[in-house]
Amino acid sequence: MLEVIFITAVIGLLSAIAVPTVFRSRMAANETAAFSTVRSIHTAQLTFALTCGYGNYGAQFTDLGNPNNGDGYLPTDLTGGVTPLKSGYNYTLQPGQVGLSGFTDCNGNATTLDYYVSAEPAAIGGTGRRAFASNQAHVIWQDLMGVAPVEPFTAGGTTSAMGVD
Repeated sequence: MLEVIFITAVIGLLSAIAVPTVFRSRMAANETAAFSTVRSIHTAQLTFALTCGYGNYGAQFTDLGNPNNGDGYLPTDLTGGVTPLKSGYNYTLQPGQVGLSGFTDCNGNATTLDYYVSAEPAAIGGTGRRAFASNQAHVIWQDLMGVAPVEPFTAGGTTSAMGVD
């Protein structure tokens, strides 16, 4: 009986050490996925502008899907709604500071001259700690407090540029 209690205690101790590590690893994976998704959105916007947007960008995620149920510019987990949730992050895509172009794309949807995309953790400290944002300049910005940086982007405090796509 003493051996069973000892083994149970050892398993409990190992679990107490391992669980926080698993949660931190999961948050790091979610953050990496969010960063990669923002990069994918840049690629989709560029492809859209060259093929369907007549030089302009899609104004929202649903514009980057395919209305004919074929291949879209982004996967359906992002284009199925206006504010998708993916890998513990909420994403938004909207016209940037310049705004709508006044022209329509090949599907008859409004296009925009610039865009702003953000990814914020669904639960700060639970699904991720950092938030990301970017625009047509393809520089991805991060905020360590979990709230997406806003345009115009400036470095300072908890906000910094991460990289160029």
